[in-house]
Order: sequence, then C-alpha cells, then structure tokens
Amino acid sequence: MTSNRWLMLGALFLARTSLGFQFQTVATVAPLLVTDLGINFTEVGTLIGFFSALGFATALPAGLAGKRFGEKRAVLFGLGLMALGGFVMAGADGFWVAGVGRLMVGVGGVVITVTMVKLVGDLFEGREVVTAMAILMNSWPVGIALGLWTQGLIAEAWGWNAVFLVAGFGSLAGLLLVAFVYRAPVRDVGSAPLPDTGAVPPDTAPKKTKSRISRREVILVTISGVTWTLFNGGFLMVMAFGPAMMVARGSDVALSGLLISYGTIAYMIAIPLGAWLSEKWARPNLVMIGSFAIGAVVVGLVPFVDAPLLLFVLAGIFIGIPTGNVMALTVEVVRSENRNTGTGIYYSVHHIGLTSMPILAGWLVDITGDTAVPMIVGGLATAFAIVMLGLLRAIQRQPVQA
Repeated sequence: MTSNRWLMLGALFLARTSLGFQFQTVATVAPLLVTDLGINFTEVGTLIGFFSALGFATALPAGLAGKRFGEKRAVLFGLGLMALGGFVMAGADGFWVAGVGRLMVGVGGVVITVTMVKLVGDLFEGREVVTAMAILMNSWPVGIALGLWTQGLIAEAWGWNAVFLVAGFGSLAGLLLVAFVYRAPVRDVGSAPLPDTGAVPPDTAPKKTKSRISRREVILVTISGVTWTLFNGGFLMVMAFGPAMMVARGSDVALSGLLISYGTIAYMIAIPLGAWLSEKWARPNLVMIGSFAIGAVVVGLVPFVDAPLLLFVLAGIFIGIPTGNVMALTVEVVRSENRNTGTGIYYSVHHIGLTSMPILAGWLVDITGDTAVPMIVGGLATAFAIVMLGLLRAIQRQPVQA
C-alpha cells in the first residue's frame, strides 16, 4: 500500500509540473509579446490572470465532476485541455486568440489541481498529509523553474511561439504518464482497488445518507482559500513581473529568467523543509505567521534594491516554508466526505485572487511606467495573509453549534 501510494503521488507530481511550466510562459516572453503582438502590460497581466480567470466558476464543478465521473478521468481531461490551450497560444496572432488559449490552459489546470488535491487528501491521513501536500505543491515551482531555465533560451532561438508549443507537448506527456502509471489506491490490506468511476463499493456504501457541507465549513474553507491566495501573492508577483522588471533594468530575456529561477529553486527546497520543520516543532501557526511576515518584507523591498537576487532567494525560502501547512488547511477544516466540495470552494476563492492581482499589477505598471511596482502589491498581499489566518483560528476556537 505504501509503495503504491507514493508511486501514485510521484506520477501526479510529474504530471502537475506542466501546470507551472504553462503558467510561466506568458511572464517569460512578456517583453516579446508586447513587441510582436502590440499589447500593453495591462493586457500582459490579463493574459497572466486568464490562467485563473475561470477558476472561480470551474473549481467547484471540477470537484463535483471528479466525484461523479472519477478523478483519473478528470485529470486526463484537464491535462488534455491544457495541451490544446498551449497549441492555440502558439498560433496566436493577437491578444484575443492568445486569451482563448490561456483560458483553456487555466480551466484544465483548475481541473487537475482540484482533483489531485482530493486524491492526495484521500491517500494520506494524519501527519503524513502535510508532507504529501507539500510534495504535490512542489510540482508547481518545479514546473516554473523548468520554464525559467528553458523558455527564455527557446524564445531567443526559435521565437515565443515555440515556448507555447513546448508547453503544450509537456501537458500531453503528463496526460500519458497519468494514463499509464496511475491506478486507483488500495484502501486496506487485501482489499481491491477502488474503481476510477468514483463510486463507493457496495459493502461500504452508507444507507441512503448524504453529507452536506456545513455553513461553518464553507466559511472556514473560504478563509483558507483567501489566506492561500494572499500568502502566494508575493511570489506570484515575482514570477509574473520579475522577468519584465529585470529586462527593463538591462537584462536579456534568458538571463532574467535565470535570475528569477534562483528564487524558485529556493522555493522548491523550502517547501519540504517547511513540512519537516512543522512536523518536528508541531507549531504550524508560528511557522505560517513568521514566514508570512518575513516574506512580505522581502518582496516589498525588491523595488528599492538594484541587484535583488538575494531578495528573490529569500522570498522563495520564506514563502515556500509554510506551503504544506497552508495547503493542509483545506483538509483540516472540512470533513473527508465533503472534501470534493470544500476543495472546489477553496480554489474558487483562490482563482478569483489569482485573476485580479496580475491585472491590477499590470495596470499599475502602465500608469506608473515602473515594472517593479507589482512587488509592492505582492508584499502587501502576503502581509495581509496574517490577518486572515488569525481570523480563521478565531472562528475555529468558537464552539460548534449543534
């Protein structure tokens, strides 16, 4: 059971790296898109935001669809949609065609994210869930790092269109990996695998009883989603507008991606380190609040430093450390039978924030002419995550009404 469980997590991890790679495409080639497609930074921010634009409307249906049709099928559908979206963006000749492709990639990403969180939440219980969630979430920065290392070089050698082609084929490779490697998990020793349809075996099915998510669970998972979004805001601004900021300061596209990638590498290392520290210290609130505070200061200082490489690395460290803890909040505040619905709500909230923040940041770049302004936006967002976490814990301390 254990070996199969970790093997399945590994397959999901590798497939989900395509999500981070797809996300980074627009940010990496943004200066080229501005020149070749004749768009402004507000439109660049909109394309970045389109990655999450339909998330608020599709996250909950994605969770319900996974329950109805089977999580594996939902993951395969999502990866296929991501691949198709990448190919559409490769052939774009203007903002709206690129936007349609970006929306397709984003919807596919929502489907695989919601569904994979559900799968990992079911596979791992207790203390292991923090480590498992941290590993799954680490696939995002791994994909981004791969993009930062390679996309600038690809664009300079073959043009920005080739970047989106590679991203599309990466998602297609992830689809094939999950299709051939993933199998339904075994629940108990000697038991048969659960069917991929999502149905409950007859001998364990409840007798006509249904569990509905409670009002308290909805409130708690919504606040968890806001906390996750705000705390990620700082590093989102670094990844989304950091390359353009470095190009504006004189770097080329490839070098700019390489510089940002050091922060992403730090982020990748910090995620499992944070999970280990959390389990060792058993002080998740301290880990989250301390990391939020330091991360906010570090990101907010970027516009005022001429050589911000160290700040990028520090941002990656302190935004990466609490990732497992913040991600585990959705498992903590929602009962297992409501996890599909709860995860859908969580990501609906998350995607509203991920859509609006890049658009706001791009607009601020256009009106100020300063590509470093989004870092201030990110720092403020990360700081406000402390307030939301405090609100969450305050509600949890209140007695549950019968």
